[in-house]
Amino acid sequence: MTSFEPIIDRLRVEAFRGFRDAREFDLSATAVVITGPNGTGKTSFFDALQWGLLGSLDRLESLRARRNVEYVVNQYRLGRKASVEIDLNLPSGRVTLRRIGDQGGSTLELRRMGETSLFGDDAEEELRRNLLPRTEQTLESALTTSGLMQQDVMRRVLEAKPDDRYRQLSTVLGLRVLEDFEDAIRSVAKQASEREKNARVERGRLAAALKQAQDRSEAAQTRLATRPQVAAVREETLGILAAAPLGISLSTSQVALEGPDDVRLAATAFGHAADIVESARTLTRQAAQLRGDLGEGPTEEQVSDLQAEVTRAEGARDAAEGSRAAMQEQLNAAQRTAADVAQLAALAVPMLSDDCPVCGQRIDRDHVERQLRERAEATGTILELQQGFDALAAEHNRAAAAADAARDALAAAEQQSGRWQQVRRADSAAATAVESLAEDIKVAKFDRYDVESFVDSVGPALEYFRRARRALHDLLETFDRQSDQGAVDRAAAEVRSLETALASAEEQLDAESARSEKLQALSEKTINARVEITEARLRSIQPLVTNIFQRLDPHPAFKTVEFELDTYYRKGTTSPLVIDPVENVSADPLLIFSTSQSNIVALSYFIAMSLSSEDRGLPFLLLDDPVQSMDDVNVLGFADLCRHLRLRRQLIVSTHERRFASLLKRKLAPRSEGSRTKIIEFKGWDRSGPTVDERFVEAQLLEDPIRLVHLAG
Repeated sequence: MTSFEPIIDRLRVEAFRGFRDAREFDLSATAVVITGPNGTGKTSFFDALQWGLLGSLDRLESLRARRNVEYVVNQYRLGRKASVEIDLNLPSGRVTLRRIGDQGGSTLELRRMGETSLFGDDAEEELRRNLLPRTEQTLESALTTSGLMQQDVMRRVLEAKPDDRYRQLSTVLGLRVLEDFEDAIRSVAKQASEREKNARVERGRLAAALKQAQDRSEAAQTRLATRPQVAAVREETLGILAAAPLGISLSTSQVALEGPDDVRLAATAFGHAADIVESARTLTRQAAQLRGDLGEGPTEEQVSDLQAEVTRAEGARDAAEGSRAAMQEQLNAAQRTAADVAQLAALAVPMLSDDCPVCGQRIDRDHVERQLRERAEATGTILELQQGFDALAAEHNRAAAAADAARDALAAAEQQSGRWQQVRRADSAAATAVESLAEDIKVAKFDRYDVESFVDSVGPALEYFRRARRALHDLLETFDRQSDQGAVDRAAAEVRSLETALASAEEQLDAESARSEKLQALSEKTINARVEITEARLRSIQPLVTNIFQRLDPHPAFKTVEFELDTYYRKGTTSPLVIDPVENVSADPLLIFSTSQSNIVALSYFIAMSLSSEDRGLPFLLLDDPVQSMDDVNVLGFADLCRHLRLRRQLIVSTHERRFASLLKRKLAPRSEGSRTKIIEFKGWDRSGPTVDERFVEAQLLEDPIRLVHLAG
């Protein structure tokens, strides 16, 4: 009996989860038993292995309340980076892994003796190739399905969705290549279907193009059969050109109708003549409209007289304004003086005494008071001033009205003059346009090129030019029909070309349809083959799952466990079942088993996946406290199972049960030369990290049984 060679040789942890200070573990044994009370760091030990290999701890990622909560770095070393080193003894040589980081991310370094270190993605891929050289399975998938089982995710395999569990099985059993082949066939079949669809569309396009070409060919043949004689149409056209109206004569030297190019030039010339005659007529009409109701225009002398009258009237207005202002000032001064005298008289009258203070003569108070008041009222001749001011104001108003009237007359005259200037410009433009007809029109001549004559003849002239242009276009179409035989030949050639292309497209469509049909059939066969092979492979490992399950003996009736395989919508699914072989009853273990019994089902599945992957899987098996909630009989069965597991994988298992640890120590004791068993005891924990005791188990024979059940009484 030989043991599996240890792969994980050394683990060094610092500032990682429960480890504040650096701690190194010697794991160079085929079986390593991790023991100690709960809370002393055993799970952090397995977390370090997982994080060192993968760089993630998914079970903790989903538990943190906030995104920036740190769960990788030790809480007493926050601000630093966690560090995990793992030495691996691989067939290709010794490899050292070193991962540094925190919850935000990490970097892996991979070193080999005498070689340049790899970092980051290169190191991750090299690690996967070294641990899983015979499969394309990801390291994360292999570790979580058949490499590391932790206590708080033990039942995840049972609680997974059936299709996810099926994918795990296919990957672990090495059947993922079937799904990859199936996907490749499905992709090729889809591409063939697309090519068939495109070929069908192309055939339809060519068929439609052929129908259009055939229609054009028939139309060309019809035109060829009904073409008129060119000579007759030419004579008719020449007759139309010769029938010029009065005042216009055809320039025969400028018109030649021998060939299509001559006709095309003549049609362009007559069309141009019609356009410029129409433009000249528009200008003459605009000039006539402007002149319509416009009276006689003022002469320059009349405008100058009006301007002088405005100047004179404004001067008279300004002079009247000055006189009125001066009179206003005199009136205001007289009114102020009269007011002052009246006020002095009013103050003096009460001061009069009966006798004169100088001569002693008696004073007549009534007479003196009357004289003072008359003098006050007569001061400044206010009435005369007011009358003078009123006269000057009236004169100013008349002068202002005369100035306004003069300005209005001048503005009206200037406006009338401006209109006449516009009329003269319009007349000049019309005359210029009419005179330019002599140079611009070469195919015909007007007898006179003045506006008056042009207005009389423009209607018939314009109709003549347009009629000539239509006749020339008809002649040009007749010339074009002479080449209908060439159009018939071209249409026939196009039809033959499209018929050839359509025949080729139909052959292509037939070939693509046949290819698509074959690939669709192959895709269906591939699906059926994948289902059959997967069922056969799964049936082949069912005895292994059942054997492991029965070794642990969790239930008195349900002795067998199976994973039922089914296919829905071409997708494989698998579901766990426990079976009572006596009564032939089956059920979902999650629905009828206790937590402990369900854990045993999950453990059986996990170990079976590891062993069935053989050399395609990971060369170690990491079990974090797998016997929690097991009773003594289950524990004994599991201890026996571990003794067999160490022969297939490096086994690292933990437990918080002291009796189970002692049992494992005896069951896993070395039985052959070169086999080693390591005990790592976590004795306690403080702020610096776990307190650990390590020792190797010496080879021994199992002589005395271990009592697991207390004797009665």
